[in-house]
Amino acid sequence: MSGKKQDSGETRYTLSGIPVKPFYTPEDIKDLDYERDLGNPGQYPLTRCLYPLGYRRYTWQQQNIMGFDLAEDTNRRQKLIMEAGATSYGGKVGMNIAFDNPTVNGYDSDDPRSQYEVGKGGVAIDSLKDIERLFDGLPLDNMNVGFIIDTPGPIILAMYVALADAQGIARGKLSGVVRNNPLARWMFSKTVIFPLRQSLRAMVDCIKFCVQEVPNMNAFTIDGYDLREAGVNAVQEIAFPMAKAIEVTRACIEAGLSADDVLPRFAWFLSANNYFFEEIAKIRAGRRIWAKIMQERFGAQKKGALQMKIHMQTGGSTLTAQEPLNNVARVAIQSLAGVLSGVQSLSTDSYDEAISVPTEEAVRVAIKTQKIIEHETGVVDVVDPLAGSYYLESLTNEMERRMMEYIDKIEGMGGFITAMENGYLEQEISNAAFKYQKEFEEGKRIIVGVNKYVEGKYIEVPAFDYNPEVERVAKERLSQLRKERDNQAVKESLDKIRKAALDGGDLMPRYIEAVKVYATVGEIMETLKGVWGVYSSEPVLANI
Repeated sequence: MSGKKQDSGETRYTLSGIPVKPFYTPEDIKDLDYERDLGNPGQYPLTRCLYPLGYRRYTWQQQNIMGFDLAEDTNRRQKLIMEAGATSYGGKVGMNIAFDNPTVNGYDSDDPRSQYEVGKGGVAIDSLKDIERLFDGLPLDNMNVGFIIDTPGPIILAMYVALADAQGIARGKLSGVVRNNPLARWMFSKTVIFPLRQSLRAMVDCIKFCVQEVPNMNAFTIDGYDLREAGVNAVQEIAFPMAKAIEVTRACIEAGLSADDVLPRFAWFLSANNYFFEEIAKIRAGRRIWAKIMQERFGAQKKGALQMKIHMQTGGSTLTAQEPLNNVARVAIQSLAGVLSGVQSLSTDSYDEAISVPTEEAVRVAIKTQKIIEHETGVVDVVDPLAGSYYLESLTNEMERRMMEYIDKIEGMGGFITAMENGYLEQEISNAAFKYQKEFEEGKRIIVGVNKYVEGKYIEVPAFDYNPEVERVAKERLSQLRKERDNQAVKESLDKIRKAALDGGDLMPRYIEAVKVYATVGEIMETLKGVWGVYSSEPVLANI
């Protein structure tokens, strides 16, 4: 039976271009070795799950990514989603914070380049005063906090550490993740800010500090999510960031750290997209590759160093402004794929995010979606319940093969940064995005309610309203801050940062000293730009 030829009719493909047969048989996984390729949950090569009991011991972290207006507004929204059921491991408070464009790009709210953008799409953070407002009434020693910010990420972390110091909370009790991944910004938005190799140096400095001072803080997020939003496929979403992780690991080792020191402090940020089985296979293949590479190439021995810890967010780019209530179904299906793949943390987008910052009603639906999966479906009762599926195992193997082809090609060029500098990665991203858009426009990829099954009328949902006073208030607060603080102490602290940037000294302790005297994000970033300069590049267009 397994040897019979299939009459496949039209050829179908996953979003990554992998051909899909009408059905699968034992012949498709005849070379699968259980111990080598799968193992029991929690056993090397960790294909099936990081922990033997999966979600029976701890459910995944259930949260939303959020941030808007002023710090106190985001603080109130955090308390709302906690009431709606957002949780973290072991009963901790989970908080996943997005920052506005000025903060992400290292500008203060009163910078002319910040006009009209303050508090839009994320929370505005200028100084330690704002971090104090952001975490007012929240238990720093019982939180898992996520700082979704790259180049200024270490400065934001420095403010968080300074706040803990002021509250008498030991640094070892702080836990969470800071993205600290400016190289990712280059790959999808061209806002890397510093030149590539100086960016890598700043990343490693933050990682080293966390290993030594804040051991429960994940100091580097390996970001595939934003690449997926930029148009790459599921194979590339793992392969390109994996190549970057190899580069960063090498740089950490050259800085005197070991693989077992740093790898437990790395975390992944990935997308849950629409092609259900490919999303599950993507995670399983990625875990297997990570464990093998880190053990075989870097000699990692600690279990934590071999674990690919994943925060997954449902696919923002898959949400549609047309017929927005359809997004409830998309988010639920994507979330189910994340849970079945065994991720450690999950953020559910709200159905209105293609239109605006989520409304309170939409946020509640998003959180309750995870609660329904947890309590009403039974999928959490068994670890990796799809293991052994002829199709899923075949797809996992094929994705691993294709991912390794990319990784080996990038390594053969000289590594991730070289592949950035020579334009290879940008060309691949552009080609993948163009290919998907072309398939959509030609009707080969159906998006319900957009290019097929379209309602005759425009369907509206209530949209979030920004506070029009945010920019004025933020500017007034900065003006008052600069009048009240010790400006001589600020100048001296910035001079120390400048000197460390010039001579290769440790940066994080200098950031902490500076933010404690209320130096701002923009002032610290401008100091670093004065030493390292600013990166610029030409865009690369698709060539297919």
